[in-house]
Amino acid sequence: MATIVLVEPQHPGNVGAVARVMANFGCRELLLVGGCEIDDDAMARAKAGRPLLEATRRVGSLAEALADAPLSVATSGIVPEGDSRWQREPHSVRELPDLLDGREPALVFGRENHGLDRTELALCDLTVQVPTSPEHPVLNLSHAVGILLYELFSRGVFQRPYRPDIIPRREVDLLVERIMEAVRASRFAERRLPRAETTLRRILVRGEIDEWDYETLMGMFKELRPLRRRT
Repeated sequence: MATIVLVEPQHPGNVGAVARVMANFGCRELLLVGGCEIDDDAMARAKAGRPLLEATRRVGSLAEALADAPLSVATSGIVPEGDSRWQREPHSVRELPDLLDGREPALVFGRENHGLDRTELALCDLTVQVPTSPEHPVLNLSHAVGILLYELFSRGVFQRPYRPDIIPRREVDLLVERIMEAVRASRFAERRLPRAETTLRRILVRGEIDEWDYETLMGMFKELRPLRRRT
């Protein structure tokens, strides 16, 4: 089942509405990264999702919220142009069920006024966009949550068996860090490091490396020696 992560939500009523739509689709875990307090308005709007809202957990950062997620999916209503496009690489929401391949994702939603920033987008493995009118591309928070959960629920994603041979996210992060240690010590341009790290992590997660792949890659980069260290 998906975990819903709300980053600094601004309006308690929206949080309550998110809990309500989560209950509609049997989604049971809601995490808040900062943001507004849960008040009476939130509870009133939650309806059947009130127990879920009462069990909501708060965490100190998005990185903490995603620490145990096999896959994280950011949502964005804006498709960037030019060189910044790499940071979001938006997929259509219709593609999401096939990209998960049985993994239980953390679905990340940003602030009502300006969504997720670049640093937060870079922490996520995938970015999806819901097709909307270009005149009004940004959806209401609970509507966006509902659309993503509908796409997953209607395609039977949460009934698909999890593939046990897929390397856990924590192991992927260790491999990325090992590779980046070698890259930082090489002649690779420092200004390109953030882009390289984000791209590498996304490739590894989407590629669903198995245990043999992981052992081979980790062994290679443990033994790798830099061509020339920076001074």
